[in-house]
Amino acid sequence: MSTRVTFIDSDLLPSVAGLEPPTVESHTYVLLDDDEKLCRIISEDELEESYVDNNIDTFQLQGVDWLTLDVDKEDVNIVYFGGARTSLLLGSISFGAGRRAEQYAQSKGVIYPIDNSGALLLNGTNTPRLVAMRTWYHKEAKRVNDERIEIAEVVHIFGQAIGHLGTGAGHLGH
Repeated sequence: MSTRVTFIDSDLLPSVAGLEPPTVESHTYVLLDDDEKLCRIISEDELEESYVDNNIDTFQLQGVDWLTLDVDKEDVNIVYFGGARTSLLLGSISFGAGRRAEQYAQSKGVIYPIDNSGALLLNGTNTPRLVAMRTWYHKEAKRVNDERIEIAEVVHIFGQAIGHLGTGAGHLGH
């Protein structure tokens, strides 16, 4: 059974005898469901409810190499309001727009956009919140690195000042 959606709100149109407002079919999507081990068609509502980019409650990197601050090599744990969880390599989320997904895959209750070969399509077009998450981690890594540089500059200047004081004190003793 197909649900038909009215394209135009007929209450806003003047009454015209015999006028039938156009309708469009509701959107459906192909889902490779790993949880149920089958391929099926899902509605937009089902996609939106379990989509990897929606209903995010919390996210956190599993670890950070504090020496390099290379956040892209780390996994980010994501918890959704419905209780589902996933973990993604932060670097697997593309900053670019990318192409729109035509099919989806579900695993452990989370639906992901994929291409025809099954590869994830995590990009600005399909997953803008994940892109914003990766951007935030990059900005935080840059902020921490900038603080390190500032501290190193202060330590260097302090070391030079102490060195000059020591040199000056040595000349006074002679």
